[in-house]
Amino acid sequence: MTGRLSSNVSGGVPVSEGNRTEIGVWSELPPGARWANEGISRIVGFLIEGGAETGDYTFRVLVPRGMAETVRDDLRTLIAKEGVDWIVDEPTAAFEAEWIKQNGPISGKSAIAASMAAYANSQIDVAGWINTFPHFTGSRLLNGRKAVLLPDAIPYDFPIGWDYNHYWGPQGEWVQWKQIARETLSDGQAVIAHSKHVARRHGVKLLGLDESLIRVVPHAPPDLAPILPFIKDRKKTPETLRLAANILRDYAATKGLDYLRAFPFEETPFVMVATQDRVTKNVGRAAEVVRRLVRDERKNLKLFTTAPLHHGANWTLFPGLVAGHQMQHDIVSMPDVPRDVHAALFHCAALTIHPTFYEGIVGTLTFYEAVSVGTPCIMGVGPHVRELMETAPELEPLTFDPYDLSAMRTLVLDVLKDPEAAVDLQRPAYERRRKRGWAAVAQAYADAAAGFDGPGAA
Repeated sequence: MTGRLSSNVSGGVPVSEGNRTEIGVWSELPPGARWANEGISRIVGFLIEGGAETGDYTFRVLVPRGMAETVRDDLRTLIAKEGVDWIVDEPTAAFEAEWIKQNGPISGKSAIAASMAAYANSQIDVAGWINTFPHFTGSRLLNGRKAVLLPDAIPYDFPIGWDYNHYWGPQGEWVQWKQIARETLSDGQAVIAHSKHVARRHGVKLLGLDESLIRVVPHAPPDLAPILPFIKDRKKTPETLRLAANILRDYAATKGLDYLRAFPFEETPFVMVATQDRVTKNVGRAAEVVRRLVRDERKNLKLFTTAPLHHGANWTLFPGLVAGHQMQHDIVSMPDVPRDVHAALFHCAALTIHPTFYEGIVGTLTFYEAVSVGTPCIMGVGPHVRELMETAPELEPLTFDPYDLSAMRTLVLDVLKDPEAAVDLQRPAYERRRKRGWAAVAQAYADAAAGFDGPGAA
């Protein structure tokens, strides 16, 4: 509630005090999920930092019992104050014991969600809830207002590559997802889509949602520069590259990555692909372009990626290419890295490639992140990039057909000849979009959850 003064205590952390609106964040993410760094789930971290800018909100993140401290550790990397800008709640042991007496053992996802919702309804007083994914069905048990996020329904546009029986059979995961998502989204008082193309194609056409229910709230551009404070004016210098490379070498030494302990990141040209390896991400084709450049054309180049190697998987070209051509020292996987390491990789890279066919947002997070620390990014054209180019047509020369390996190769070589010219072309578009920051996005999300008439889309 706006203006609510609270003396509650959550996990030993005092609840925020002052004239703030408390907004609940509902999540059923499992242990090990990232909240502040990688993947779409890090939007929670971006929202918290946006709310911290304005001082208007406290985000109350509710997680299953036993997860709170690891989530707090993740969120403590944010530029935001624990107990003021954010609080992590979990059901207490006493509450769960009483719940078990009345309802039986807490076993399975539905029981965990039900106990969480019961705890939220009796113990957490917020103006509204944000459900971060439409398959988190437990939000239907919450009292009060709810805004549900609809990131995308990409498998319905790219069904090939998902095991038929598991995903598309009569009881397949994606078949069930469609019904679950429709019911969870319809249960909310607002639906938040990250782009117009997702709102129209997936929200209205696929899921049959009332268009008036949907608020299109594009992401603000992430900015990695504050994570590396030695970077000035988003420029690379020999000194900034050396300092970023030291971060990477220190991380390699800490993690026992022997090949990278003394690796000259500041001197060795490499391209970066920052994504997970999923059916639509097209990581294998980017890796194939690097393979051809290194093995067939003898170019001095490497590829670093945050995509993990799913050894033996048959739905992705990526791990088979690395193993089959013994390219583990030319194509290096560094998944699930800390924020400073993530930023240092972007800064040291000569070029970032985002080869994906489809994203649910406007543009790509890697485009914004790369340019924020002085590195150009080439992007595969899909609806996400076309929507970005509606307001930034000057980016078109640095895009390519993601199905066309020759086009990707040519663009990689062209940009590597003069990376500074490429990033100079992209920087104005980044800066224009940065004028609407995460504070505005956090306000739009909070308004949707609380039922206020907010500014909506940019």
